Parts: sequence; C-alpha cells; structure tokens
Amino acid sequence: MSKSQQWINEEGTFYPVSGDTRLLQCPGDGVFVVAESSNQMMTRIGLRRIADRFEFDFKIYELGTEPMIRLIKETWESAPFIEGGKNLGVIFNGIKGTGKTLSAKLLCNAIGLPVVIVQNNIKGLLPFLQSLNFECVVFIDEAEKTFKKGEDDDILLRLIDGVYNAKRRLYILTTNRLTLNENLLGRPGRIRYRFEFSNLLPQAIEAYLDDNLLPEYASQREKILEQIDMLEISTIDILKALVDEVNIHGQFPEGPCLNIPTAKFIYDILEFYYVESYDAKAEVLEFIKSKMKEGEYVSINEWLGKWRSADGEKDAEDILSKEFGYATTIKMTSSTSVLWRDTSTSQGTIVREPDSEGFFVLHPYYGDSDRLCILLKRRESPSLYRGMLV
Repeated sequence: MSKSQQWINEEGTFYPVSGDTRLLQCPGDGVFVVAESSNQMMTRIGLRRIADRFEFDFKIYELGTEPMIRLIKETWESAPFIEGGKNLGVIFNGIKGTGKTLSAKLLCNAIGLPVVIVQNNIKGLLPFLQSLNFECVVFIDEAEKTFKKGEDDDILLRLIDGVYNAKRRLYILTTNRLTLNENLLGRPGRIRYRFEFSNLLPQAIEAYLDDNLLPEYASQREKILEQIDMLEISTIDILKALVDEVNIHGQFPEGPCLNIPTAKFIYDILEFYYVESYDAKAEVLEFIKSKMKEGEYVSINEWLGKWRSADGEKDAEDILSKEFGYATTIKMTSSTSVLWRDTSTSQGTIVREPDSEGFFVLHPYYGDSDRLCILLKRRESPSLYRGMLV
C-alpha cells in the first residue's frame, strides 16, 4: 500500500511530500552537516544529523584552551550580545596537529547549541544558512580551503556579516594558514577573537610519554625531550612519531632521517656584497675601528647599532657601503648552532667559518662570488619543551 500523499505550501506554491514527512520548528539539538540532495524536479539543501554532540574516542591531553573557551562562552551569553542580537566570529589558526579542530569541537560542546558543519561551498549555501530560524554554531573547518581567497570572498564576507540572518550565529573558523580576506581580519564586528595554536604544552608531553612510551625504553625519555627541543614546532602527530620510533627500534635512527621540522637558529650578520675575500678583513676591521670612539663601544655589533655620524643623516651601514660597496645587516637561519665550514644556511654555504672577531665567508645561493660577512648575534630558537633559550 502506498503512503498517503501530503502537500506543503511554500509561498503560495504547493509541493507534494512523502506521507512520513513531519514539520518541525527546528531540527533540534545535535551536530549537523550541510547536505545537498537532487532529484528530477529540483536540488535542495538540508541538514543531515550526524551526532548528538562531538564525541572523542581518544584521550585528550592538556590543550590550555579552557580560558579561551570560557571567554567566548561568556561573550556569547552576555547581555550586550543577546539584547543586540549580535553574531560572534572566532578564528583558530595554526598548522595541522596543534589542536585547532579539537578545541573548536570542545567549544561547540560547551556552548550547547546545534552545530552546523560547512564542508563545501555549494550553490545556494549563503541564503540557506541565512534562513535558519534558530541560534546555532556554524563551524567551518579549514576555512581557507572551503572558501578560496579571491574566488569566494564575497560569499564568506556576507556569511560572517550575518546582516540577513534570521537568528544569531556563532561562527567558528579554523585555518592552517591565515590567508582569508583582509576584510575579515582586524574587523572585530566580523571576527571578534583570533587564537594562534602552536607548541604542545609541557604537561601534555609528559602525560603522553607516561601513557605511550614502553616501560623498557624509559631510559630514552630524556632523548625524546631533547628531540622535541630541536623541533621548529611541536604537534601531537610529531610527538606520536617520536615515541613510535623509540617503541619500534629501541632508540632513534642515526642521522636526521625522520621527516620532522627541526628548529632553525637565527643569526644577525653584516654582509658585504662586493668584498669577496677573507683577505679584506684587515682593511674592513681597520676602517671600523677608526670610526669607533675610543673606549665607547667594545664590539662591532654595538658600533653598528649605535653609531651615528655627526650630521645625524647616515648610519654605520651607509658609511660601510660608501667605503666598500653595498653592505647590509640581514637575518640568516641555519639548522646548526655553530657555523662550521660547509654549513648550509638560508643565504648560502659557509666556505670559511667565523673567526674570533666574527668574520667569515659565505658563498650565496644566487651569485658566483663569495661574500665577506660579520657574525653579529646568534638568536637561538626557544626550547619548545622547557620554554627557555637552549
């Protein structure tokens, strides 16, 4: 027996619907994804319920996001936002594995509203979301991929503006790179809060090691922490890989073969573009010392930073450039803490290592001629685990 046919009146036009259709004021609480369905008559957008709330089948290690979640919840529930019918926008930014999406889901659970997940920028998405007649969280994970800069700027801006929303919205966007339209950034009326996610907390690292490092390899714990100190950034994925390596092999493999981002040491150097030989060091040093006031400065670095000519118009680099050709202070990065010969850096390869006064020779990646340089300062990367300078 066929089900009885029912009809729905939409703005004066009647559409047949199946006999088991129920009319609801809203889809209720829970987590929904925006879904598109098509038949021979039309394409429609709806909400497909996928869960009561976000559930986690793994242990959540300390993220340090409780104050952030509390701040957003207090703002959303405040009298100015409720009485003013204001929307609230939040961005969580950081590379993969730093806890952005997990924190966003925890925030959704704390807010307790229906969650609408936007996975694709489908046709008709904007008017559909604007028409929802209930307060909800609109969650856009990896927003820079869902709404491509330049192509989808207008849709995303109008969505976050929420001028035509039927009810208030809390927008949560996660981004791996903050490449969204500049009209979203620096505009608290659209995006009120922006949080940067980076290194794992020390207590999270300790807890993970307690839970996952095999007891027979406990002696490798300090070695793992040393490896974390050498990272450019620490994530749960990298920590898992480090622990797995020890659990599988009993120790770390020899050499830098593990595909993880090691930290970079930062150096301030003075580079002479047209001085190609270390033999010119004596002439350069003699000239610099002639410009120093007796007893006032004790290092070349101090002289470069503080010296000014009598007329106040030229600085030390100008004077050196006039004497030796173009000279400038730049930043250089390297994966090593000592600039030995043959060390590769961001600017080129060291062909003569720094002497006691900081003079060394660099062969640049672009250009055939070597360049005389002066090492001014080494600014080491902070220790990711211990939170101090190495």
